[in-house]
Amino acid sequence: LKKDVLDQLPPKHRQIIELPNDGLTSIINAEVAAYDTYEGYLKDGQTKMRKVAFTELSKWRHRMALKKVPQVIEHLRECIIVGPVVCFAYHTDVIEAIISAIDSSIAITGKTNMTTRQTYIDSFQRGEIDLIVGNIKAMGVGCNLTRSQHVVFAELDWTPAVMSQAEDRCHRIGQEERLLIQHLVLAGSLDAK
Repeated sequence: LKKDVLDQLPPKHRQIIELPNDGLTSIINAEVAAYDTYEGYLKDGQTKMRKVAFTELSKWRHRMALKKVPQVIEHLRECIIVGPVVCFAYHTDVIEAIISAIDSSIAITGKTNMTTRQTYIDSFQRGEIDLIVGNIKAMGVGCNLTRSQHVVFAELDWTPAVMSQAEDRCHRIGQEERLLIQHLVLAGSLDAK
């Protein structure tokens, strides 16, 4: 285990931050209903209908992510005052909305070529940029982002191991400070549950 081999790494501290769901009750209810439908097909073993229900659930999760972007931006602006931040999201349009609203930020997605990706990482590590926003899968492996002691998940992945791998971009050899990992979720949403 990592804790046995790299016992000199400081601990991780996780925090779930429930954002207010003002005006989003209908979307949250639709997301929960889509999940219940998916679960029903899962229990009944209806593979074809389960796939349809999963696609519908994914659409509601995407809508939810877009609706909470203003609150994510506000949170990130407060965080970068204190120090550099690594932010992960799932959808490209969510990532683009975040970086377009915050000066001196960069994004890494699946479309970012390897040369540009490394240039961005180096720029972040040198302190030229205080916010790097990346796709959970595209930036969740092979990056060294130890300059930051703060990871924010604007969106959650379906698989906890993928998120753990992403947060380890900051929790690796070279990290000397305790790592704060924040999960921003809307109150009452599936992510909050």
